[in-house]
Amino acid sequence: LGMLWETPVEHEPWPLADAAVDVLEETLTTAAGLPAPLGEPLVHFSEGVRHVRLGPSRPCLPGPGLTPG
Repeated sequence: LGMLWETPVEHEPWPLADAAVDVLEETLTTAAGLPAPLGEPLVHFSEGVRHVRLGPSRPCLPGPGLTPG
């Protein structure tokens, strides 16, 4: 609707584990006009968290390139 919305999110810290990249097809940085990342990717994995609490959503100011609806 031309507006950004925000929702507060609370959860316990995500438990992270080491991971590996088997195949990488990264096109976002070059599409954005940025140089390709240097070096090997740094990756982690998490199975998630058990409980998440969401607060009330509310509209924010229009985001970049968005106009109020």
